[in-house]
Amino acid sequence: MDLTQTETQTTKSSGYRLETAIGIGLAIFILALPFHLVIKQFIPEPIGTYWKELLLGFLVILWLIRCVIARRVLLSGTPIDGAVLIYLGVIILRFILDRSGWVGAWGLYITVMYLPVFWLVPTALHVHSFNHPSNSIDDEGATTKPNYIEWINNLVLVMVIAGTLIALGGILEFVFDISLWPSAEMLERHGISEVFIYGTQIRRVYFTLDSPTALANILAMLLPLALALIITLRRLWMRIFAGVAAALMATCIILTFSRGIWVAVVLSLAVMGLFSGLVRRYWKPLLIAGGTLALIALTWIIVVFIPSEKARAENPRIIELSSSEYQSVPLTSITHQLLLIDPNYGQVNKQTWTLPDPLTGSEDTREVLLEHPLQDGKEEVIYQIKVPEAGALRFGIAMEPEVWTPEKGDGASFLIFIAGTESQVDGQFVFLRYLNPKLNPNDRRWRNYYLDLTPWEGQTINLSFLTEPGPRGNWDFDWAGWSDLQVVTIHPDYFDSSPEDNQVLQHTGSILDWVRDETNRDRLVAWSLALEAWRAAPIWGNGLGTTGVAAFRTNPENAFAPESQVLKGLAELGIPGFLILAYLWFQIAMTGFFAFQKTTNSKIQALLLGVAISLMIVFIEGLVYQNLEVKQVNAYFWTIVGILAVLSRIAR
Repeated sequence: MDLTQTETQTTKSSGYRLETAIGIGLAIFILALPFHLVIKQFIPEPIGTYWKELLLGFLVILWLIRCVIARRVLLSGTPIDGAVLIYLGVIILRFILDRSGWVGAWGLYITVMYLPVFWLVPTALHVHSFNHPSNSIDDEGATTKPNYIEWINNLVLVMVIAGTLIALGGILEFVFDISLWPSAEMLERHGISEVFIYGTQIRRVYFTLDSPTALANILAMLLPLALALIITLRRLWMRIFAGVAAALMATCIILTFSRGIWVAVVLSLAVMGLFSGLVRRYWKPLLIAGGTLALIALTWIIVVFIPSEKARAENPRIIELSSSEYQSVPLTSITHQLLLIDPNYGQVNKQTWTLPDPLTGSEDTREVLLEHPLQDGKEEVIYQIKVPEAGALRFGIAMEPEVWTPEKGDGASFLIFIAGTESQVDGQFVFLRYLNPKLNPNDRRWRNYYLDLTPWEGQTINLSFLTEPGPRGNWDFDWAGWSDLQVVTIHPDYFDSSPEDNQVLQHTGSILDWVRDETNRDRLVAWSLALEAWRAAPIWGNGLGTTGVAAFRTNPENAFAPESQVLKGLAELGIPGFLILAYLWFQIAMTGFFAFQKTTNSKIQALLLGVAISLMIVFIEGLVYQNLEVKQVNAYFWTIVGILAVLSRIAR
């Protein structure tokens, strides 16, 4: 062996060691990312907050050294490279041209922070250590046959292990009915760290993530990969683990009660099941889609039969409506105009407020009962009324627009308490809603309700309206207002409820209810705001960081979440943003399609199908939720796209 050959083998050996180090670092990054909030609490600042950026930066430096050794830029070697480079180039160019300071900097950070993972994956899987896909050089310089599938399995297995741990935590949350790792973000935005199906006591789990939706998105990405491992792993006990992991993740996805991700998962599995059946009539790929659908259906059926005492709401039925629907509800009569009579207790301070309706763009002016919580904790006004037959309470709540800026308090809680004047039974709180328009754009409007009073039909009751400070106890600027305050008679079937109604079934059925379902209305409002922002600058957009997480960090009083990755691109980057995002997804889809067509290896097909389902879930959910703003979803997305690129090279 001459000197040149020895130097070549030494160079390849050094490159192989670097790639191994990148692989180990990437595995640590993937495994630890879902537990970022835990790490953040136990490790001092700034490392506790920025450990992921530091680790990823270190891996990128190793990748650059590996590129120097190879004397070329080590990309994925697929058409996706071009799409990603164009995407990255446009984002950086916009940042430079916009000159928007911290707003643009945060937008750039959130958009491309985890993009390098796409190129780290092929490097971590040693794709660049071989002159030919069938040959490699080991540490001693001997030629060996690389087992790419096993390496891919190992990387996917790390992701599945992370998903299994957070799924298990979510299930335990539901079983013990307690938040195992209370979210500070939930507390700040909604006043409590608990999350329930609206109007019930059925817990929505989120474990170490910031919200149930974030947990659902992560698990939905990893579930198809777990199913693929059942086919591709060699050892029986590992296949059993993959099956158990899939069952745990499917169960936890149901327990997040995130309906959008339910739809995305079912649609993706159905489409890919049909696709695999038409293109390759092999039973194994079909088993992935069909088996997963069956598993989810079984889990959902089990959850539906939660004991009735847990599924039943403790309070009378409450319906929330958009302003237009609220005004158009047919009333039999109005029996009590509370704002026109004197209360039995408390001071009445009436004002007139005008709030914008984000759906219609019109101004909504109403007379309100102003209740500013006091320093000692609450403000209360009590009316004594007789409840008519088929009675209901009609009311709206809001915070005065002048106090929507973040420096003015932390919002307020609205409560209604009902007690019978003759009954010996204690009264009960029938309504509790925390509004924080400073941080939650969905609260920057009238929230409108009808409360069922039929449990007190014919009785004389004390109807108490209370307000309390936000979760931090800050009562400054808590200018809380109740509008309308009418006791009305309404059609007896309007609330359409009975004690036996299953709340899980109701929650599931409300997927298509865009009139009375709270989350659907909030999403409509978010889409309306995003379209309005896009119409303001349809060609060039409003610039990086003007929506979503970046906007909440830099300009919170005007920030909003677009609730769609597509609308986020349009609002921020205009038509170019939409086109580059569309081109990126097109290249991802075509790369996967051609790879699936070219290979006849059943294990590669199973991995490709698992990856394709995962990416399709991300795509569908991205239409109705800005899912790539969730750091874990973003990092796992680029990891899975990197795996797709490696599988494409193997298939070629």
